[in-house]
Amino acid sequence: MERKQGTLTRWDDDKGYGFICPTNGTKDAFFHVKSLPHYQRRPKNGDVLTYEDKVDEKKRLYASSPKIKGLAWSYFTFIWLCLSLFFVIYVCLVFQRILPFHLLSIYAAMSLLTIWVYSLDKRAAQAGLQRTPEKRLHLLETLGGWPGALLAQIFFRHKIQKLPCQLVFWLIVTGHGIIWFTVLTHQEAYLPYQNAAKGLFQAFNHSNNKETYRLIEKEDDRALSSKTAPVISTRQGTDSHFPKRSIITASTNALIAKGIVKKISPKEGVFISLQTGTEGIIPRSTLVSDFSTRFKQGEHIRVAIHSIADSNKNRIDLILVE
Repeated sequence: MERKQGTLTRWDDDKGYGFICPTNGTKDAFFHVKSLPHYQRRPKNGDVLTYEDKVDEKKRLYASSPKIKGLAWSYFTFIWLCLSLFFVIYVCLVFQRILPFHLLSIYAAMSLLTIWVYSLDKRAAQAGLQRTPEKRLHLLETLGGWPGALLAQIFFRHKIQKLPCQLVFWLIVTGHGIIWFTVLTHQEAYLPYQNAAKGLFQAFNHSNNKETYRLIEKEDDRALSSKTAPVISTRQGTDSHFPKRSIITASTNALIAKGIVKKISPKEGVFISLQTGTEGIIPRSTLVSDFSTRFKQGEHIRVAIHSIADSNKNRIDLILVE
């Protein structure tokens, strides 16, 4: 059916209805806000809409499948799109090991996905198309998408009046609440396992990346020495063409890794974020006295993994590779 175009007039925002005056001068069509797509904002007088003419059982003309012409997203739709974009950027930064992974990001991902699925189901309900099974919606809610489901129910006005659906939904929310309450109030019971897991992960990271980051070989040593000639003294405070920043030299058997300077502390040393996703520190005792002026935050450097402390300290000591 051919879609018509008209201007909204006599709009009553409290009652949610008005009339569309078509541009071709035919009879005005009745319009109700419930027939508007859920992702669009609330209409106002003067809005241009496209619609299809239909007649109800009382032979009254009304607007079917109306849409506000142009960009007319609701605030919730706009916020959802922005948050989705920010989340994609966050995922990219996590994969590049610039930002750490956080457990709550799973809730964020599942919530954004659940809002999208709720939106599809609402659209199908308005158009009379095949609906999304409620079991699928509840599965997304169970996997962490219940905050998004709650927001979608409120802003899309969807699934709110279905008692069985609401009962299952709030049981899921209660279950998540009980789990988080138990974890947060019994952290001392899980702390030993958490520390042990961190230790195992660090040990695995150390062994798994050993071959990847073993860059000191005879050829590399000769190339490095030729680039840095003349030989620089390792005594503290000695300068040459390449200013020395470390007072000790990494062993040829050391595990070499690339990292980024995250923080410079004159009292402790230089904090480094490794490409493996872990963090370490170049202790002050291994650096020259004025080291804080010779490093820049965000600088890419090479370091040698000197030692991995026990899980209680949760610290990796590094040595600068000049």
